[in-house]
Amino acid sequence: MIASGLNDIGVYDANDMASIRGAVEAVCAELGITKDDQMSRERIASNIMRSWEVGHRTPLGLVKAGLDSFL
Repeated sequence: MIASGLNDIGVYDANDMASIRGAVEAVCAELGITKDDQMSRERIASNIMRSWEVGHRTPLGLVKAGLDSFL
């Protein structure tokens, strides 16, 4: 997966965000986290975005980062 390059300054393009959002949704589905549980969803998203920022951008790597937020 190739990043837009803008994420170096904290800006993500639509494809970047779609990848991140997809990973968040996959982790939430796996853990049974509902859309109403904003605290858990934000925790997962934060871990996934940190993973993205350090270059771990494969779908599996992003999902693993999200799951790791609950270990």
